[in-house]
Amino acid sequence: MPTLFIVPIEPIDQRYTKQWFDNIPVLIKRRAVEKNINLSIVNVAGRESTGGTTAGAFLDFSTTNAYKASQVEFISQMFQRGEVKPGDKFLVTDAWNFAITAIKYQSDLLDIPVEIHGIWHAGAYDPSDILGMKMQKPWPFHAERSWYYSCDKNYYATNFHRTMFLHNLDIPYQDTGRAVVSGQPHISVIDHCGQYFNNPKERMLIWPHRYNADKQPEIIEDLKNELTCDVVITQKANLNKEQYYQTLGSAAAVFSCSLHENLGISMMEGCLAGAIPIVPDRCSYKEMYLPEFKYPTEWTSSIDSYHKNKVNLLGFIAERVNNPQAYAKAMQEQIQILKTDYLNANVMFDSILNLS
Repeated sequence: MPTLFIVPIEPIDQRYTKQWFDNIPVLIKRRAVEKNINLSIVNVAGRESTGGTTAGAFLDFSTTNAYKASQVEFISQMFQRGEVKPGDKFLVTDAWNFAITAIKYQSDLLDIPVEIHGIWHAGAYDPSDILGMKMQKPWPFHAERSWYYSCDKNYYATNFHRTMFLHNLDIPYQDTGRAVVSGQPHISVIDHCGQYFNNPKERMLIWPHRYNADKQPEIIEDLKNELTCDVVITQKANLNKEQYYQTLGSAAAVFSCSLHENLGISMMEGCLAGAIPIVPDRCSYKEMYLPEFKYPTEWTSSIDSYHKNKVNLLGFIAERVNNPQAYAKAMQEQIQILKTDYLNANVMFDSILNLS
């Protein structure tokens, strides 16, 4: 029986990574049982840490390296003990992980052929991501290309993300077959947020993002002084996870003006909880959301452009906050799109299980 070694992102309560840590092994095992495939699953957790997140970032930049380094240590010990066998598989749930190098190195030099699968979220190849903005070039591009070629399959939640990755890292067309648009495994988000869908809604607009430059917080700070509805900036509200979901479930709408978005979990959470999504017609949002929920990208392409188009944006938001019933049918259609195409990872799981 082959083994799938899952190399997870460190589980952090403030992020969906804790849900992934718990749920991905369960979801893959369930898919394998459905397809009558015998598969052993091992979760290669790193050493626990008390670290949180670096301001404006998804993870803490030092803690995440310590966590990944401990994963490399544990994986190397498993190779050394003979626990990794030819034909086994590795799923690295954040492909920006130097553990991929260690796995490929040992697989080649110890003559233990394994498959490597990696999920990409963001990186230096994305100029609007914090890695793209802060890292000196070109060294990270070479690292990212190396990890791409080390993986048998690379997974991207959206077409937008896949296209940007391949273009910005100059991947030749003949090598693009290992890049797969797959959605992501967020069944727990569907289950949890859906319970709030029918909650009574208040005239409230939620801005659910990290308070970072690529999310343009200066726009929502100005908007909250102009709108007649309540505005909640969740990170400044200091909500725990359950309070966050309850707030989403009470809101009429959820708003984004992000310049960087390769998927956008928080906007999907709001939509699933019954809040009307209001998004710019750019990044991953362009392919994910129906026309009813997208405003022209130039309205928030910069703070200057926002001020030029503020009246239009205010009207767009007010129409949806004040008349949610007019969007009930579109909301149902939108939620189905998110569930089917972006929150479901069966494409990824079937690829790992060699079903596609």
